[in-house]
Amino acid sequence: MVVMISSRTLRVELGTAGPGLTSTSPDEQRRTYKCCCRSQCDAYYYYVKLKCSLPPPLQPTQILRVQIPHNVSFELDRTRPDLLSEEQQRKFVQDVQLAQAPEIILILSPIPFIPIPLYLPLSSSSVLLSSISVDEGVLLPEGVLPGLSLSGPTPQQEEQDPRLLELEQDPPNWREHTPPDTLKDLSKKETKRQEVINELFATEHAHVRMLSVLQTVFWKPLEREELMTATELATIFPSLDEIIDMHYAFYEHLKKLRQHNFIVKAIGTTLLNRFGGTEGEWFQKLTSRFCSHQTWALEQLKMRQKKDPRFNSFILEAESRPQCRRLQLKDIIPTEMQRLTKYPLLLENIAKCTEDTLEKESIQQSAECCRKILNHVNEEVKQMENLLTLKDYQRRLDTSGLKPSNELYLEYKYLDLAQRRMIYEGPLTWRVTKEKTLEVQCVLLGDLLVLLQKQDDKMVLKCQSKSNIAVQEGKQMLSPIIKLDSAFLREVATDRKAFYVIFTWDSGAQIYELVAQSVGERKNWTDVIKMAVDELKKTGPPSDLKRGNSILTGGGGNPYSPTT
Repeated sequence: MVVMISSRTLRVELGTAGPGLTSTSPDEQRRTYKCCCRSQCDAYYYYVKLKCSLPPPLQPTQILRVQIPHNVSFELDRTRPDLLSEEQQRKFVQDVQLAQAPEIILILSPIPFIPIPLYLPLSSSSVLLSSISVDEGVLLPEGVLPGLSLSGPTPQQEEQDPRLLELEQDPPNWREHTPPDTLKDLSKKETKRQEVINELFATEHAHVRMLSVLQTVFWKPLEREELMTATELATIFPSLDEIIDMHYAFYEHLKKLRQHNFIVKAIGTTLLNRFGGTEGEWFQKLTSRFCSHQTWALEQLKMRQKKDPRFNSFILEAESRPQCRRLQLKDIIPTEMQRLTKYPLLLENIAKCTEDTLEKESIQQSAECCRKILNHVNEEVKQMENLLTLKDYQRRLDTSGLKPSNELYLEYKYLDLAQRRMIYEGPLTWRVTKEKTLEVQCVLLGDLLVLLQKQDDKMVLKCQSKSNIAVQEGKQMLSPIIKLDSAFLREVATDRKAFYVIFTWDSGAQIYELVAQSVGERKNWTDVIKMAVDELKKTGPPSDLKRGNSILTGGGGNPYSPTT
């Protein structure tokens, strides 16, 4: 068998059985077709026939030609192959494999075969690429391809889920496959309905494909190369396998609805089965878990890329693959959240074009289920982002500024912001006196209003005095921590952007004048503080300050988690 590679085509000739089949009986006269799917000889397709002939269109000694991707041929045309970097060589062989595999499979489909990927070390691909001649190609003897075996699948082969081959192809458009007479009989409203259903189907197909990229291009290779542990990956991509299965099952159900002339008659039951009932609750739970971790996951990946050159090289190489469609990992991870935002609009548009009353009600009910799922996921995402903000503030927290008030220092020197629930935060101006103002980051927790001062990288809790004379334990010392169970608000008559927070106790009161950046922001602050105070009066002080949130991992002290 001889393989010829040039900048334009890959040529594979039929020949006799290779060394992997020499132990077979000579009477069987086996013939083998070997197809090198990329220049690294990264994958072989063996075709073993018990007869002396091969079915048409292929015959022994026939040459099969497949195109090498344009970007590879362009680089080979303008660059001496022996000057290519190893990273560029890796990218070339990946591009060639992805581009050629579907074409080869299509051409060879009449022949039953067993795909057997074979992976060679980079040094082998370097020898191969450095020998490429743009004009004449290079002849590779079989001896260059060691280690051929029929012993079983490699880890790389196991990644090639059969459904991925279908997902790599664009889904058929309903207009192109619907009989012309049927199309002609459709009303304008029904035609619009079929268009929206086709959009739902096509975008679901694209979404499953992109989720599969996370799994096959990033997750599994990262684990196989031991660049990240299984625990780390499960936290970066929580419930990814289950989410892919759910979306793929939904895609398959939509595909079945198109089996009759690609015209979908009833879709309401399929939608309710996906987004309503217990299935909808499970879908909500898994998507909440995945989406709520995405901000933290992106930050962790960014930090790892800065610290680990090997990890960074892997990510850059993976992102350059055609499967990623020029998207970076930071663009792919948010796709699940983006998909959830599109369901309600798509389903509402289908409902608008549906004539049947019962069918329309089912679709509208499904759209409402999608909105509830989206709202729940948004809330979980918000809570996780709030928790990450509190953890960052806690890491930078400096309580030494409470020491002028011994009572306050003893109470709050071990304050853990991350153990509380954050409701709202933002910049405010604290008018301590007419002459003294401070820029603070105000954080509203379930039971406290905390005024943090930024000093370099620290978030400082510091007592402030209204008097120029130091007060040992006097009530003129203003605490940067206000307890909401004894606080109420008042407007500032002379400034529409300002408001008073009045903190009372048995022997007196303290008045804080806080100024927002706009009238609208002042209203936001007063509204959320009032709601927090009212809620605290109804429920009383929190008995357990730990967040009881479904997005948190269970007990066990996961060392690699946004919640630890």
